[in-house]
Amino acid sequence: MVFTISVAGIIIRILAGFFRPGKNKRVKRMRKTRYNDYRWKEILRGSQLGVYPLRLVWILLLTLTGLSLGCSPKPPDISTCTRIEVRYTRGALIHFIPDTAGQNSLLSKEEKRYIKSFDTWTVTDQQLIKAFMYDVSQGTYHHNVRGTNTPGGVQVTCYRGSKRVASFMVYSMSITTEDKNVFMYSPGMPDLAILAPPGVKPLEARWKCALNLSKLLFEGLAHRPGRLYPDPNQWCDVIVEYLRSRNVSYTYLKDTPEYLRSDASIARMFACPSIHVSTVVSDARANLAKQKVLIWRSDYAMNPNCEPNSPPDTVLLFETKPGWNQHGGPELFTFDNHDPKGGCVLLNDGTLKFIRTKEELQQLRWK
Repeated sequence: MVFTISVAGIIIRILAGFFRPGKNKRVKRMRKTRYNDYRWKEILRGSQLGVYPLRLVWILLLTLTGLSLGCSPKPPDISTCTRIEVRYTRGALIHFIPDTAGQNSLLSKEEKRYIKSFDTWTVTDQQLIKAFMYDVSQGTYHHNVRGTNTPGGVQVTCYRGSKRVASFMVYSMSITTEDKNVFMYSPGMPDLAILAPPGVKPLEARWKCALNLSKLLFEGLAHRPGRLYPDPNQWCDVIVEYLRSRNVSYTYLKDTPEYLRSDASIARMFACPSIHVSTVVSDARANLAKQKVLIWRSDYAMNPNCEPNSPPDTVLLFETKPGWNQHGGPELFTFDNHDPKGGCVLLNDGTLKFIRTKEELQQLRWK
């Protein structure tokens, strides 16, 4: 708005200077005549030049002011939407389970085919549409992008009946409209999980559960001095303290350390998403949370018989009932955390598996 008024002010000054007596040669000539006053009034009215300069200035001013009031584009208005078509541009399988190895070790062929069937699908639940509409409305205009859209987004097309209302690409914390306008959002928004197929959510939770096991190994246990696994009686505590120490910042302005990673985000690594509901928004809030976690629980246990030099296919971490610093063998394993039933295990070499039956459990190496 300030910029627009400044521009309008410059235009007024230029035009006012152009038509000021003594500046314009034509005006100078007319001042020499006895009809000077009359002709000057005529010029101001524009009868001599064929234009109306002062009126033109006001029109420009009003136009620029109007543009300034609406110069910042608004997020797509999907308030009238009754149906949303969702298209995963990379395919639903890659979107929900982005790791090929994880797809093969955690999903059956039937489950992979099932997820692929949702490459494009339609949402008609009005409550879900309303929730997604709210997320979209919270965007702030950022810039206009040129060229093609960045690959990997999710194409969202909104309809009211058969009429197309809006279409845009959704990315992490941003959307791009058909006019190439980019809107930015707070962490976790817009939340595409709102539009996820219900039948896919348990399979995605299985993948995130297995991912937690990988984080506990590669972000915690694997960085132990001498690459030795910690005392099984304290293995959860050791990981928490290590992650806290690795994500702390000291500055000369503060006497106390500042943790760059919250306890809440660390606690997420010990929680199976199938029994502790996790969303993009809740994960984002956990990362920003500053308060300490008062009660720690882990849905995973450690096999005390596994050492760094044990065979690669030895079980290291596995799912169990909630507890803390739990350790033991297959007697602690649970099939009840997931639907369909089963549990995730992580082997000494980092391989992930999803165990569905007791027979599969007995075939694993525990010593």
